Amino acid sequence: MFSSTSQTELFEVLSFGPGIPPQGERISIRITSEGVILRPGGPDEETLLFERLRITAGGFDHDQITLTWMKRQETWSLILSDPRAKTAFLAAAPSFLAPQLRQWQKQTSRVGRGMRFGWFLLGLLILSPLLLGLALWWQSDAIAEWAVHRISHTSEVKFGDLIYAQTRPGLTLLPEGETTKMIEEIGSRLTQGSPYPFKWHVADDPTINAFAIPGGHIVVFTGLIEAAESPEEVAGILAHEAEHVLQRHSLKGMVHQLGWRVVLALLLGDIGGGRFGQAAAQLQILSFGRDQESEADLKGLALLKGAKIDPKGMITFFDRLSKKEGASIALLSTHPASANRAEAIRTEIARIGPWKSEPLPYDWDAIKKGLMK
Repeated sequence: MFSSTSQTELFEVLSFGPGIPPQGERISIRITSEGVILRPGGPDEETLLFERLRITAGGFDHDQITLTWMKRQETWSLILSDPRAKTAFLAAAPSFLAPQLRQWQKQTSRVGRGMRFGWFLLGLLILSPLLLGLALWWQSDAIAEWAVHRISHTSEVKFGDLIYAQTRPGLTLLPEGETTKMIEEIGSRLTQGSPYPFKWHVADDPTINAFAIPGGHIVVFTGLIEAAESPEEVAGILAHEAEHVLQRHSLKGMVHQLGWRVVLALLLGDIGGGRFGQAAAQLQILSFGRDQESEADLKGLALLKGAKIDPKGMITFFDRLSKKEGASIALLSTHPASANRAEAIRTEIARIGPWKSEPLPYDWDAIKKGLMK
């Protein structure tokens, strides 16, 4: 229960954003039933309503609460490490933040286990190379999870830019036009307030596919757009791919593919062009597990809700793909579809409840005809 005493208590937190030193700036906040008040009582006091906040796990052990929001098209964040501040925030958070808080709790628990195992491995490294090798084979997922959460967003974005630069020569990108404008506008609408600088690309390729690069590059093939029956179906795919970036699924996949040298390079910030020459070749064949696919679907629904986009497009698109699981569709080989998956999306929509959506303002027939030229 959120008490009146909690609403008067001040907490010291770290603030990050444009013009703030890289190590952050300590400021005071007050947590109320409406949101978070920055620098209460000061000349630059500001209130952040809960609706503006995105919640993720932060800190070395990922036991802190990171609050991110957009202001004047720029990303700002706070890190709540004080246990009292975290308790007050969790008590005050309204019900519509419950999905984000559940995800925060999952991240905290998962990374905590990975941290313990990571330090255990360091001991093994000293004691026995053979035992370490066995442990790496046995717990590769836990180690990748532990390692990925040690990599900064800045290093991840630089890595993604490098991978995209290597991938770019193999793509025939559409010039600016109605199709690219639609993808960029829908993508920006979905990811407003994201900690990543998303970049959206359309490749002229008949394959029904899309892929996400660590750090925020999303590539959509024209074959996928042609297979869609509405802008809302495309929006569902974009939301799904964006969540692969936001949940760092693509980064985890590349850590699995490329091994510890990519982890060490990213942790040290030593990102050179020749070091990851094979990465681009592996990118489009990265496959995701069912848990990751489910997470991208369900978190993607939250992006659609935040952007006021009808979620039915995600259902109808995946419904059609699930009927073609035996067909040779690239998207299905890397993003396995199934009737159960579509049903899980329906269940989550029912759980969230209806939301007000606004039709996407695009002439779909004109978009499709433009792709045939």
